[in-house]
Amino acid sequence: MMNTPTPFDLPDPGDALDRALCVALHAPALPAGFDARLHAAFAAEAAGDLARLRSRLEEEHTRELAALRSGYVRLRRDTLAMVLAVAFTAGVVVTWALPWLHEQQGIDLSLLYPPLAVAIGMAAGAIVWVQRFGWPRWRRF
Repeated sequence: MMNTPTPFDLPDPGDALDRALCVALHAPALPAGFDARLHAAFAAEAAGDLARLRSRLEEEHTRELAALRSGYVRLRRDTLAMVLAVAFTAGVVVTWALPWLHEQQGIDLSLLYPPLAVAIGMAAGAIVWVQRFGWPRWRRF
């Protein structure tokens, strides 16, 4: 069986050309301090890029912080409004419903206050939860 050369076994024609060019042509000498000036230019450019990047990031941070603070204030205001609305509504419901229940069913009001307060609080908490975070995964429609 005869071994046929693969493209990887053949000599690279670029190597022969590079060797021939090195023999025929000589690279010009670099001026004194060329490497130092080149590295200094790279360092100055990198420092300028870093300064621009830092200023852009600081501006973005300032904008995002202001947005977060305004959102926090809005969240606190909305929460306070929700608590006041639920408290007012609960007061109206209790003022209307408890005397009616006492007349219609003969229920002792002292036994009804704690469960009713818990039910109203849980309903308000559930409403706020659904508004802020959405339905639970098992209950999504």
